[in-house]
This record gives sequence, C-alpha cells and structure tokens, in this order.
Amino acid sequence: MHAMKNDRASLGTSVIFLLVGVTLGLLISATWRSQANASIPLDSSPGEAVWEGIRRLEVEQSELKSNLADLRRQLATRQQEVSASTDRLRALNDELSRQQLMAGLIPLQGPGILVTLDDSEISAQPKSDPNAYIVHEYDLRDVVNLLWMAGAEAIAINDERLVSNSSIYCVGSTVLVNDTRLSPPYVIRAVGHSRVLLDTLRNPSYLPELKEKQRLYGIRFDVRAMANLTLPAYSGSFAIRYAWPGE
Repeated sequence: MHAMKNDRASLGTSVIFLLVGVTLGLLISATWRSQANASIPLDSSPGEAVWEGIRRLEVEQSELKSNLADLRRQLATRQQEVSASTDRLRALNDELSRQQLMAGLIPLQGPGILVTLDDSEISAQPKSDPNAYIVHEYDLRDVVNLLWMAGAEAIAINDERLVSNSSIYCVGSTVLVNDTRLSPPYVIRAVGHSRVLLDTLRNPSYLPELKEKQRLYGIRFDVRAMANLTLPAYSGSFAIRYAWPGE
C-alpha cells in the first residue's frame, strides 16, 4: 500500500514537470516569433528580396559578358598581329633565301649543262706556240661570261662556286679561281635552261678563238646537257667595304 502511494506521487511529479516544460516551450516560441516579426520592416516582403538578388545576378552577368567580349576582341587583335608577324617573317625568309641564292651561299640544284675544258694531248709541233695547246684563264672567262649572258642562274668551276666577287686569273702556269689553285681538266657546271645554254655555246659566232684551238691544236672543249646538276655553295670570303656621304 505504501508502494502504490509512492508510485502515484512519482507519476504526479512527472506530469507536473511535463506540463511545465510544454508551457515553457510555448512561451519561448511565442517570444522568438514576436522578435522575428519585429525585425522585418513593415514594407518588406520575401518576394522583393528574391527580385533584388535576381537583379544583382543580372548585373554581374552583364559585366561578365562585357569582360568576355573585351577579352575576345583582345584575342582577335593578338591573333591578327601574330598572323601579320608570321607573314612578314615568311616574306623575310623568302627574301633571305633569294639573296643567299644570288650570293651563292647555298647549294643549288637543277638542269643545265656540263662543259669540260682540257689541255691538248697532241705534242706541240716544231716552231708552234706551246701556249696554243693548253687552256688559259681567259678561255675559262670567255666561257663563263657567255654562260652568264645566256641566262645561267649559277656557275661553278671544279667545285668553286662563282659569285659577284669571284676572280679567274693566272699566276705563272697556274689558274686561280676564288684564290684556289685549279688544274685541268676544268669542269664548268652551269644551272639554267639547258637548251638555251647549249645552243649558245655551240653557236659558231661565239668563242671563235677557243673553237679554233680545238680544231687546230686538239684543245678539249666538250659541252653536254644535263637533266640535273648540283652546285656547291660559295666557301670563300667577301670583301667588306664601308661607304660614307660624299662632299
């Protein structure tokens, strides 16, 4: 009986605590709602806050689009500058190659003719001029000048490329080309229109003295067309001169 009274007392106490807790929770909730409502202006609403956020995002999007368009314009400008620079570089390289070719600084390949000049194998006759049986530097100059006149693009004698400052002269019995001593046979390679070069050298109006020595003294003078020739680059030095304004 005493135990039952204790249980009832304990149950009553729990119910009282539960009611107090519920009441306290309701009071706190009511107080929070009152404060929250008091912090929101009377003329504001959740819809206006959302639209304000949307407008802010639209402004940021417009700025980003403007920045993107500006970057694209800068990129297009840089691309045009690079393209123009590439075109200028290509033009400069083409002009450099052309000048190197004209200066003989690069090897050259193409059709042309092969000319061979050599001393005579016939023994000199008594009372005849022994110089008539050998090839001289002026014979080489005559052939080379005629080839230039006929439109040769490049010429080499025994692997010595001829350029604007090349020289062909004789020291004693030695022929010097580009200050390099050469000995017969002299092989002249000329790149150009092979038929034109060939017809020019075979024309009886040209090189009369050389052809006369060929006929009388056995000087070797052979000319033949070639489908492909390779000429070496000029390996010598160039004379550098400085200019200044005149008086």
